[in-house]
Amino acid sequence: MNREEFIQYIERNFNVSGSIVRLISNILYYVEVQGVDEDEQHDMLSFMLDGTIGLLDSEIRQICL
Repeated sequence: MNREEFIQYIERNFNVSGSIVRLISNILYYVEVQGVDEDEQHDMLSFMLDGTIGLLDSEIRQICL
């Protein structure tokens, strides 16, 4: 999933406020502009998103920026 698709996924499947959605969007954008490969993206996203809203590693792994 790209950033927009993942944000839509979050909005549909998690009970989160607009502030949380914006924060997650900012995290995704930050990782996207780093220019790292998929493994490094996963490591960064896991570090920043794990334990936040109940995302599973398998859900984080689906993000492709």
